[in-house]
Amino acid sequence: MPAVSNNLLTYGQIEADLFVARATIDKAKELSSKAGKYYRGQAGYHLQQAAEKLIKIQIYNSGVPINHAKLYRHSLDDLITYAMSIGIEISIPKWVDEKKYTITGWEAEGRYDLRFVVRIDTLERAYSEIEEWYESLRRK
Repeated sequence: MPAVSNNLLTYGQIEADLFVARATIDKAKELSSKAGKYYRGQAGYHLQQAAEKLIKIQIYNSGVPINHAKLYRHSLDDLITYAMSIGIEISIPKWVDEKKYTITGWEAEGRYDLRFVVRIDTLERAYSEIEEWYESLRRK
C-alpha cells in the first residue's frame, strides 16, 4: 500500500494489528481465564491500535490540512473530535463509537494494569466490528 500523506501509516499496519489480535484472541480461548488474561490484554491493545489507525488514516486521506501534533494521542474520542473540528467526516461503526472510551482504555490497561480484565466475547465483537470497518475503508 502507498504511504498516506506525509506519514507512513498504511492499511498494512492495520492488517498486522488485526492479525495479532485474532491470534491472541484464539490463544486466550485455549487457556484458562488466569493464563489467558495476558493474551486478552494484548488482543485489546492491538484492537485499540487498529481502531486508532483507522481514524487517523481517514484524517490523513481527507486532503484537509492537519495539525500533526493533534494526532499524537490514543484517545479515539479526541481523534474523532479533532477530525470533526476541521470538517472531516469520519466513518466509524456505531458499536465502536459507543465503546470508544472502553476501547481507548485498552491501549495501556491491557498491557500494564494487572487488575485489567476484558471478556473474550467483548474482544470477539470488537474484532468483528473493527475488521469489517477495515475492509470497508480499504475497499474505498
